[in-house]
Amino acid sequence: MFGVIDIGSNSVRLVVFEAANRNPITLFNEKSICAIGRNMVSTGRLDAEGMKLALAALRRFRLVAVSMGVRRLQAVATAAARDASNGPDFVRRAEEACGWPIKVLTGAQEAELAALGVVCGLPDADGLVGDLGGGSLELTGVKDGVLGAGATLPFGPLRLMDVAQGRLDRARAFVDAGLMALPGLDKYKGRALFAVGGVWRNIARLHMARTGYPLHILHGYEMSRAETLRIAEFVMAQSQKTLERMAGVPRRRAESLPFGALVLDRLMRLGQLDRVIVSAYGVREGVLYKALPAKTRARDPLYETADETAERFGRRRAQADEIEAFTAPLFEGERPDEQRLRRAACLLSDSAWRQHPDYRAELSFRYVLQAQIAGIRHRARGFLALTLWHRYGGAAQDQLIAPIERLVGLDYAIRAERLGRALRLAYVLAGTASGVGMEYELKLDPTVLTLRIARSRADVRGETVDKRLEDLATSFAREPRIVLGR
Repeated sequence: MFGVIDIGSNSVRLVVFEAANRNPITLFNEKSICAIGRNMVSTGRLDAEGMKLALAALRRFRLVAVSMGVRRLQAVATAAARDASNGPDFVRRAEEACGWPIKVLTGAQEAELAALGVVCGLPDADGLVGDLGGGSLELTGVKDGVLGAGATLPFGPLRLMDVAQGRLDRARAFVDAGLMALPGLDKYKGRALFAVGGVWRNIARLHMARTGYPLHILHGYEMSRAETLRIAEFVMAQSQKTLERMAGVPRRRAESLPFGALVLDRLMRLGQLDRVIVSAYGVREGVLYKALPAKTRARDPLYETADETAERFGRRRAQADEIEAFTAPLFEGERPDEQRLRRAACLLSDSAWRQHPDYRAELSFRYVLQAQIAGIRHRARGFLALTLWHRYGGAAQDQLIAPIERLVGLDYAIRAERLGRALRLAYVLAGTASGVGMEYELKLDPTVLTLRIARSRADVRGETVDKRLEDLATSFAREPRIVLGR
């Protein structure tokens, strides 16, 4: 197990990961909204009540970590602790409370860890990482896993509320002046903002609720530029009491939400950013990611998860590789990202065999939609879920999958059905052979889908094989044909 304590300006959190690996699975995750950075601009000091709450939370986290047997833990503190005059005294008391040394991050270190967290969860991230904490905003460019220059700005909602005396118009002028003076912001025009931080996640959650979004997972959630500006304007127009009554908004977040929405609005407008992609991974995952060996960091987190699932729940791991080769002729010319998803689907394709046959399609569909999987966004997650639905014989038209089909789009929905039916055929053949790719072969012609069977396996033919081949051929608008011999 690997634990991280994150002492921020607004919240204190303990996260315990199952292991220090490429796809961090969370065993325990708890936060306490303490607001130690409240009124820090006007007083120069951490809030007394906030420190009391934070120390109580840290004492609890110490008990949790000890009881779980966590032996490897890193504790970090961010903007409020490094900027307040009584920050060093608080850190000393916090170390006594949690029982671990605490590293007070510089602004550059905080920006780096937030960006590394995004890379951990979304390896293909290309754009600007923005980590909005209670006291500061960290901005870092990222492309192909490589970080650009980072910047720290004093735009955390708690700090803005203090410096602007609770007035959004004053806060807007302050934010605009800082962003317009920031060198290099223009180079992110037309690119994505990868949004990190609890305030921005709550804004995204409100957007999900207002649009009836079918997948309740924040990581990888996307909003277009227009959608982002609309939800930001909506949040800024609400009173604290109104926000407190909204589902999904923690009471202690409601006060700071409009100021977080303001920062989002100004950053999107002045940076001319194209869209927002929410990252549930940030500083804490960045701490873990940085601690990994370079070889481990280079691995694909989607493959790591799918491969572990195949080992843990599948009947024979090697079969997934054989089935990947068996299905390849059906998808010639696929892009690298499509091949990646097909491979992941093959690894996941035997994960529900222990379940009751009548529920395998639904259970595997829900598993992929809800599992902790890094390295994919929502469209890819939906594609994998639909593929397993069809692999286990789920109905082509079903109310359960309809919202996800709309989410992924017609082309991915068709591709998922085709791959799922190919997997369904593969497994009825795999039960009779140690090497599916060696003894069976698919060939897709303009009008015919041919299954070639080795002569030594001629007796495999039967009603089930014929029906599954017919279903697969129908999905490609082809006629099915079986040929003996290679």
